[in-house]
Amino acid sequence: MIFTIFLFPFFGHTQIIKITDNQINESGASKLIFAENLAKAADLAKSDIEKKTPFLLLQGSIAPVIYPTDNQFQEKYKIYYYEFGCTGLNYKFAAEYNKIMFGYLTQKYGNKWIRIIRKDVIGLKGYQK
Repeated sequence: MIFTIFLFPFFGHTQIIKITDNQINESGASKLIFAENLAKAADLAKSDIEKKTPFLLLQGSIAPVIYPTDNQFQEKYKIYYYEFGCTGLNYKFAAEYNKIMFGYLTQKYGNKWIRIIRKDVIGLKGYQK
């Protein structure tokens, strides 16, 4: 199965980013629930960056929330939102994973991404302080 993310820019053509089940299942984001410490969470994030499948982790609920700006952000910064839904997630591990991703975004793009990232990304408030 292939997941398709549709991107609708303000002007121009619609672009489609495809991510496979295998890429999601092999990602550090999906393995984070098995992490035993903060160092492992950081290693999973670094591995995702190396594999060019970085994610930003969100704590969701029963129904996923998708904003119109999500696709624009994902396209521009080549990073995917990953919503955990109702599953129990260690907040500290998710914040550590995202902290690595925030550093990656800052190193690659400067601080521009902070203005348009979803404000419910786990650990963002602590990172901005």
